[in-house]
Amino acid sequence: MLYLDTAIVLTLFVREPASESVGKWIASRRQPLAFSDWGLTECASALGIRLRRGELDADFATRAFDAIKTFANESCELVSCAGHHQKEAQGLLTRFDLPLRSGDALHLAISQHVQATLVTCDKQLVAAAKAIGAKARDPLAP
Repeated sequence: MLYLDTAIVLTLFVREPASESVGKWIASRRQPLAFSDWGLTECASALGIRLRRGELDADFATRAFDAIKTFANESCELVSCAGHHQKEAQGLLTRFDLPLRSGDALHLAISQHVQATLVTCDKQLVAAAKAIGAKARDPLAP
């Protein structure tokens, strides 16, 4: 199973330089996909930030979030973020040798719980995952 982080999902629905490459990589995979309700929350936040910066208009942000919700519900196993995921993320964050932010630690904890490979373009997150023995993959890496 491939667990998609928020930036990967956003790249599929908001045009970015890596959108085409990431989309092709995901389309070429045979493994089932997973995403979390936490990721949906982060997507809503990211779209709101871009809207307030003037990078997107309200209609596009609304349509993009609706498309993301549909994708998450129809094309992914949607994982509910639970208290034990948060405790696992806290444990990862107290590994001060790991360069993790709270949202990334939560994605990592959720992906480990469902025994999935974390898919992210964040090189620090890939390195942190590998440091703890978790599976991670950057779809843009050779």
